Amino acid sequence: MKVAIYVRVSTKKQDETNQLPRLREIAKNRGFEVFREYSDEASAKDSNRPGWQDLMQDAKEHRFDAILVTKLDRVMRSLVQLNITMMNLQSYNVKLICADIGEIDFTTPMGKVQMQIIGAIAEWEREIIVQRTREGIEARKAKGVHLGRKRRDDIPIDTIVTLRIAGNSWKSISRDLRIPKTTLLRRREEVENLISNRSVKEVSE
Repeated sequence: MKVAIYVRVSTKKQDETNQLPRLREIAKNRGFEVFREYSDEASAKDSNRPGWQDLMQDAKEHRFDAILVTKLDRVMRSLVQLNITMMNLQSYNVKLICADIGEIDFTTPMGKVQMQIIGAIAEWEREIIVQRTREGIEARKAKGVHLGRKRRDDIPIDTIVTLRIAGNSWKSISRDLRIPKTTLLRRREEVENLISNRSVKEVSE
């Protein structure tokens, strides 16, 4: 049997090399001929992954007999997208083999039920992850933790204050200091407060 190996990681923190050796070993032990290895660094809910698109195009042309993955959630986490994928593979006469559960024969009633259950669990897991992430963000916000882009500590605030007092525009300061205007404007309130404090100090003196 000729197979295509597919691996997917969600972020750079994950390592696709953890999947590849296992799949290569399975192919070797079962006497499969590996047509090609495909990979993506993307979420499973993204059906437009480059590697996945190449894989499905080759499947459509029946360049291999089966797709070998470690887990079903490497393919899709959305149950709707998973069903569409399975229907396409069935029309291409290409099987799907998961290292954890073996070959899924979606032409049989049992195979269809198996796929639905596993797909539903994968989708549920994704929703739980999203929900926990949102809850974590809200908890950090409640504690006053800043969640935006990390503030640069190399901005010459005193120089900017002096230039603003001298009448220079934010655009000219951005050009002269070679700092993006949007970056400067994030410190606008701080700059204006310093200008105000400096003015009060000069008056009092």
